[in-house]
Amino acid sequence: MYGGLFRNILFPLYETRLRGRDTLRALDELERSQWRSEGETRDLAFRRMLAALHFAEHNVPFYRARFAEHGVRVASVKSPEDLLRLPVLTRADLRAHAPELLAESFVGRLYSSGTGGSTGEPVQFRFDHRTYERRVAAAMRSDRWAGARLGDRELHFWGTQFGETLAHKAKRSLHEAILRKKMISAFDLSDQRLAALLDEIARYRPQLIVGYTSALYQAARHALSEGRALPAPRGVVTSAERLFSHQREAIERAFGAPVFDRYGCRELMLIAAECERHAGKHINMEGVYVELLRDGRHAAPGEAGEVVVTDLICRSMPLIRYKNQDVAIAAGAPCACGRGLPMLASVEGRVLDLLVGPDGQLLAGELFPHLIKDQPTIARYQVYQDRRRAITVRLVPGNGFQPETARLIERTVRQHLGERAEVSVQLVDDIPLTSSGKHRVTLSEVPVQLNRRAAA
Repeated sequence: MYGGLFRNILFPLYETRLRGRDTLRALDELERSQWRSEGETRDLAFRRMLAALHFAEHNVPFYRARFAEHGVRVASVKSPEDLLRLPVLTRADLRAHAPELLAESFVGRLYSSGTGGSTGEPVQFRFDHRTYERRVAAAMRSDRWAGARLGDRELHFWGTQFGETLAHKAKRSLHEAILRKKMISAFDLSDQRLAALLDEIARYRPQLIVGYTSALYQAARHALSEGRALPAPRGVVTSAERLFSHQREAIERAFGAPVFDRYGCRELMLIAAECERHAGKHINMEGVYVELLRDGRHAAPGEAGEVVVTDLICRSMPLIRYKNQDVAIAAGAPCACGRGLPMLASVEGRVLDLLVGPDGQLLAGELFPHLIKDQPTIARYQVYQDRRRAITVRLVPGNGFQPETARLIERTVRQHLGERAEVSVQLVDDIPLTSSGKHRVTLSEVPVQLNRRAAA
């Protein structure tokens, strides 16, 4: 009863009438536009890409200077192939030129956020509420693909806020209770914590479960090994880390529901998501323009390419041709579901090692991007655990770095792994890449001993 009341009366009254937000209208538009043909969808996305480029050239100091430096004009862009002449935006650019990326013409309130990043290079960025509303609408559409409905119970096995005041925590808890979204920290993966999570699922009976991939996988293994029967939700959404086939299989067996994998980055939120066909990920083309670059050209379907994304909505701090350092492969055929949103066949997203405490506790590697995203004075970082289970957090300090930041990180790790954990913070000038040319955020030499076998 509450779900229908919330869906049809309470939320529209609050979101649209009282707050004056455009979220539900944007969602209605997305529900219609997903059924356009792929040709229409691509044409609309490219026209929005041109609009974003023209806006950036005329209103954003960084792009105006960068385009001139490369000798390119947006007026010369007539086709997707012409985009290759434009420079890409890197994380280093975002860190060094954030004030110049703000639009001169924007008037209104800006919201700040950041990401610890899968590359170990935290960045800060800003956005306006109109952009946020449309990003939320895109996420709500993909929630519907997974069987969710507004007002239904959801359980999020996700990151939690650090250093939250009691007043802010009370406000957030009330907000989550009204929305029926229960948040549980995904950082502590000890047997005791996983058992408590499964107890909560059995009690709360969520219709949708959302979580970090590795955290949900560990919870699934625990449930299978203990023979726990759980009330089945309509769907389980995995995100933030790459999903492997063995993880999908275990999660679906444990929770008795299909897995819907998603791909995004904090800077733009949702980029692509699975529908009910599970044949790849539909790109959120109404809001995000995706290019896959390979050897100076756009990768063909089936070829791996570097992901370059453009926010088609934001006009306050637009991210144009932003290289997020992921690799993806475009699908060669449309989805059988009939949606005209182009597909990614696969994404080589982040893979974060689990850390092991002195008593065998497991700590999700996702803790560190979540913690360090709010520390703008850290230029780069890496977490290394040796075979003795000693943890070294390597930091490349940036401008304004204070020793208290290092102490905060050490305290947070001990809060999760106990005071007996051997933790140190090391300030370094540089962090070398792996032999494959990649940066590993968490790197552990300790094999994860689950001491259990998942039920066959």
